[in-house]
This record gives sequence, structure tokens and C-alpha cells, in this order.
Amino acid sequence: MEEIQRDYRSRLETHAREAARIKGHIRLIALLRLVVFVAAVAAVYLLRGAGSVAWGSAALVGIVLFLGLARVHDRWFRRKEFVDCRERVIRRELALLDYRFDGIDGGDEFVDPTHDYSFDLDLFGPKSLFVYLNRSATAAGRRALAQAMQHPRLDADAIRRQQEAVEELSSRTDLLIDFQAWGASSGECADDTCLLEQLAQMPRFGSPRPVRVAIAALPALYLVLIALWLGGLLSGSVVVWLFVALLAVAGIQAKRVTRIQEQLNAALASLSHYARLFEAVEQNRFESERLVCLQRECVDDHGSVSQRVARLRRLLANLDQRCNFVGFTLLNGFLLWDLRQLNALDRWLDENRERLPRWLDLLAQFDVCCSLAAFRHNHPRYVFPRIVLDCRPVMQAEALGHPLIPRDRCVCNDVAPMSEGTFQIITGANMAGKSTYLRTIGVNYLLACMGAPVCARSMTFTPLPLFTGLRASDSLADNESYFFAELKRLQQIVERLRSGEKLFVILDEILRGTNSVDKQTGSLALVRQLVEAGAAGIIATHDLALGQLAEKLPGQISNYRFEATIAGDELTFTYRLQPGIAQNMNACFLMKKMGIIPADTPAR
Repeated sequence: MEEIQRDYRSRLETHAREAARIKGHIRLIALLRLVVFVAAVAAVYLLRGAGSVAWGSAALVGIVLFLGLARVHDRWFRRKEFVDCRERVIRRELALLDYRFDGIDGGDEFVDPTHDYSFDLDLFGPKSLFVYLNRSATAAGRRALAQAMQHPRLDADAIRRQQEAVEELSSRTDLLIDFQAWGASSGECADDTCLLEQLAQMPRFGSPRPVRVAIAALPALYLVLIALWLGGLLSGSVVVWLFVALLAVAGIQAKRVTRIQEQLNAALASLSHYARLFEAVEQNRFESERLVCLQRECVDDHGSVSQRVARLRRLLANLDQRCNFVGFTLLNGFLLWDLRQLNALDRWLDENRERLPRWLDLLAQFDVCCSLAAFRHNHPRYVFPRIVLDCRPVMQAEALGHPLIPRDRCVCNDVAPMSEGTFQIITGANMAGKSTYLRTIGVNYLLACMGAPVCARSMTFTPLPLFTGLRASDSLADNESYFFAELKRLQQIVERLRSGEKLFVILDEILRGTNSVDKQTGSLALVRQLVEAGAAGIIATHDLALGQLAEKLPGQISNYRFEATIAGDELTFTYRLQPGIAQNMNACFLMKKMGIIPADTPAR
């Protein structure tokens, strides 16, 4: 881990030197642009009496040089933006390595208390697993990662292919950093769903064919007229009047063009910046099957996706030239630029509109692989779990820890084999580590199903749907009590098991909302039913009576415990899982120590 941190810090130092060099180039080019402008104005002034050819040539050379330097200036600014984004990516990685999550996207909109497990496992929100995993360069990739966390593919072959892709990408540090930086330098990413909806509603906006042919012929027409003028065969006023006429046409169309330009920018601006991201998929050499398949789908008989997206970017940039008064006047007066670019964009959309959903999906899937690969790169000691398909065991692990608990404080525990029709009952005192242990199992099981590495020395699992009941809450909007909300989740588990679905179930302190006798009766009956239905899982409880089920259902129920040690006036925890039923409880001890109840209150 220290070696990884040193590597990131070394990269920051390199970026600081690169940023200083780029700033020097930007200042130099800005000075050259000023010199060219002043020189061109001076040349036109000095040659004003030498004839229109002389001063016109000087003005033309000045304009060409000035516009050329402007393009170079823009390229250096884009380079600076990329370097700045790369630096922010590295600083973010260092922050995550130190478990500093402030200001990092937590995917709050994906929080769903009704989901099978995401709310219980804190997958989204501040300091969540999403914060720790998400390195998405695109809006589509961000949503695909959330989708993979909420609904992972449970196909063993797909998981193995994902594991291979993540492992291969994890060694491509520069690619992982650059991919994020290219995404960040693309500006704020539009939601891909909105993009596709906007494009679907957008009608064709190109000119009729005769008009397109006439616009395409304008450069040749100007060359002929200028040649005739220079040869003395035609008055120069003809060229001027043509220029004015075309400018008038552009002015009449300006409002319509602006409206279409705004629609195109809203729908396509973010996509147009993804050319470098597609290049990363297309031009790198991959060996894993999943990455090779994604790469292959980026190229067809009509060329590569990156080339077509790069052309879109150029077309949108060309249309943006009209926003400059000088550019609008010169380009439209000579080339009817606005209509020319709209026609080109209309042709591009006609050729590629139906391909856009697949392009975005390809990029999103590669984006997810990169997020998981960065997670793998930062945790080289994590392992890829082994997949078994006979459901024996559904899960088993050695030295399993929670990836969001800092390394110096994370206590790892073994997970005994859990097979279909078996449950583990975890008993223990308050704060002894039961709930954390359940979340540790749930989070690592989910990572395994996603094809990501897990925080363990070793792990074996069978991919099954995960369902948890760790946290329930009142719902004022639905007029539901805490107890009824919990019952509804338990009902979902039972109904899905009765329908024949296999589940991996994790429950914490079931039936907390009722009295102890009623709770005990209901809990015992529920556990029996889960076992008989063939579910595999784990239940944490304070109710020691559940531990007695091991005697009635030998081989199907096993007991484990987290103990608290009370020595004099001190309460200590080891957070180590042990076999058997818990012996020590600490509620009365803590209440006495905090002065809530009298110190002489007898413990029962």
C-alpha cells in the first residue's frame, strides 16, 4: 500500500512540472498572437496605397497566421485541462486510500430503502461502497456501475470474464488515470437516457438536396470569380455582392440555426468529447475475453466508433465558430458556414443515430471495468474469489474484512461454510461486532458477484440473489410502522423462496418491534421455515433461545458468537468470531457506567 501511495505522489510531482511547462507555452503563444495581429494591422496600413492586392494579401496572411495560432492555443489549453484533470484523479485516489470521502460523489439518487440489500449494506450515500468504487469517466458508466451493484449478473462465466478483465486492467495504471481524466476534461456529462430521448425527438434539419449542392459549390465559385477579377475580366464588386448576399442568407437563418445548435449541444456535446475514451478501448492491446469483445464491437465495416465520434466533435466545433462575430461574417460570407455545418451534422445523425445506444453501452461497460480495476490496483492483497456451482458451500472465506474499515482497525474473521438449507446464528453483546460482521459478509459477497476482488485471504462462493434485513424504518408516507416494514421484508423472502428461487439471506435481530415472547416464537418459526425452504444465510440476534435450534436441527443450524469481556470497570471487545452461544451481555453494565440506572441494580 505504501508503494502505491509513493507512486501516486511521484506522479503528482511530474504533473506539477508538466503544468508549469504548459503554462509557459500558453503565455508564449498568446504573445505571438498579439504580435501577428499588430503586424497585420500595420502591414495593411502601410500598404494601403499599393493597391488592393497588396494590402489584401497582407490581411489574408495575417488572418491565416492568427487563426492558426488560435488553434494551437486551444490545443495547449486542452492539454492543460487534461493535465489538471489527471492531477485531480490522482489526488482523489490518495484521498480514498486514506479513507477520506469528503466531496466525492456518493450516488445519493440510487439510495433505495426498498431494495433487496443496497440500503442495508450502505452501498450509496456518503462514505459508501459506491464512493470507494466509482471512478466513472461517463454518466453512462456511473449508472452502469450502480446497476451492477444493485443487480449483478449471477452467471458464473460472466463473473469469471469480468474477473479476468479487472485483473488485466488493474496493471494499466496510466490507462486507468487517463481514462478518468479524459472523461473529466469532457465537461459535465449529460445523462445518456436524456441524450437518446432528445435525439429521438429531433427532426431532420438538413437543407434540400439542390441547396446542399449549391453550398458545396461555393468555394469553387469564389475561386473562379477571384481569378477572373485578378485577370481583369470581372469587376471586384461581383465578389463583394456575392459575399453580402450569402451573409444576408446566413442572417435570415441565424435564429433557426441557433435553436438547432442549442439542441445539438444539449444532446451531443458530452458524446462528442468521448472520442479519446473510445480510442482507449480500440487502440490498447487486450488479452482477456471480455475486453477483446468490447474492443471488437467498437469497429465495424464503416470504421471505428472513435473516428465517427471525433468527426462529430469537429462538426460541433465548426458550428461553434459562428459564435465569434468575425468568424460568423467571414465564414458565412464565403462558405455559408452555418448551413454547411448543419447539413454535415444532419448526415452524421442519419448515419449513426441508431448506433448510439450500443456505443454508450460499450463505453459504460468498459467504464465499470476501469472502476473495479482501480479498486483492484489500490488493494493488491485482495483476492478474486473462487466460484462453485453446486451450492456447497454458498459462501466460505478466510480472514474476511470490510473494505471500508481502515486497514489498521479492520479485524478479519473466517466465515464457516454456508450451504443450501443451513443457517448460522450469531449471538453477542451490544457493540461486539455482530452487525459489522453481517455487513462485511454482504459487501464482500456482492463484490464477488460483480467480478471484483474481495477483502479476504481466500473466498469461495456460489452466485445467488442476495437479500438482507439489517435495517428497517418507519414510513410516515405509507403510514407503516417499523414492525410492519420489517414484516414486509420477511414476507418478500418467504414468498420468493416458495416460488422456488434460491436466496442468500442475511438478517439482523429479526422481529425487534414486538415483545420478547412473541418475538421468540416468531423467530424460531421463521428460521425453521427458511431452513426447510432451502435458503442459506446468517442471522444475528440477542435472543439466545435461537441458539437452541442447533440441537433440534443438527447440521442445519450452527452457533457462533462475539463476546464482550467485563473486567472490573472496563468493557473490552476482541471482535473475533468464536463458535458457540454468547455468554456475556453488556446492556446493564453500560447503563450503570453512564449513570442511567443505579450502580447497585442487579444484572439478570
